Amino acid sequence: MAKQGLEAVSLQQLRALAAIAETGSFTLAAEALQLTQPAISHLVRRMEEELGQALVVRGRRIRLTDAGQMMADTSLRALRLIDESVGVCRSQSQLSEGRVVLAVGHLTAGTLMPPVLGRFSQAHPQLTATLLDSTAEQMMSRVLSREADLGFGSDIGQKHSGLATEPLLRAAMALFIRDDHPLARHAEVEGRALDGLPFIHVNPDANVWRAISRQLASTANVYPVVAHHVSMLSTAFGLVQAGAGVALLPQYVDVLMPARLRAVRIVRPVLEFPVVAIRLAKHPLSPAAMAFLAMARQHMKI
Repeated sequence: MAKQGLEAVSLQQLRALAAIAETGSFTLAAEALQLTQPAISHLVRRMEEELGQALVVRGRRIRLTDAGQMMADTSLRALRLIDESVGVCRSQSQLSEGRVVLAVGHLTAGTLMPPVLGRFSQAHPQLTATLLDSTAEQMMSRVLSREADLGFGSDIGQKHSGLATEPLLRAAMALFIRDDHPLARHAEVEGRALDGLPFIHVNPDANVWRAISRQLASTANVYPVVAHHVSMLSTAFGLVQAGAGVALLPQYVDVLMPARLRAVRIVRPVLEFPVVAIRLAKHPLSPAAMAFLAMARQHMKI
């Protein structure tokens, strides 16, 4: 069966015809493509055989037939687009250009992520990284919809089979309280001291809080009482400052802790906040996203 359409014509044949149209010569076309003149002649002849008609009028002066001119015009436009696309792909693979969008949980966005973004910008100034503050649910939905290339935040558990998670860090938890709170004079407190305290719960949909609640209940017989559900770390800190409750948070957020607050370590049980990277399970990352994930692994290594 004869080949049809584009299968019948090679990219090299299109380049040969386009070069003849631009130079008006088999010899100059061969020089432009770094081929021999017989090779150019062979390519055009094979193309004419495939299309079933002459494309070039050979003689002292080379000219194209109407069909040849049509094919040459189309070839020039197509090859320009192909070459541009190939150039972009090569630039992206060489990290000469590219963009990565990150969906980052609120507790991670203002604490762990800025240093990673800074290092990434220094290492790859030609790449662009965009951060989207996200709840746990938003982080997952943005990665699933491909609005974001990567997600970073608390462990999402086994919520969606389309997502893959990679552990990056296990951070110790601390109790954030006002400096005049009765527990503020301690460097660390046992889990049972949390019994009856009014908690400001940040991002309660996150899977990690259910795991921590189960751990407190099973090892310290403590069942946290939630006074306020909030999404933003700044809101939680404001409520703690106002005396509306306490907050159980990963200790690394103390870099954003405002005045009059203290972070007290939790012991017996030791509570941990796992930070993970999430991505689509069956979709390859772009070179820019791969480079950012490598940077995050290096900065947040467990």
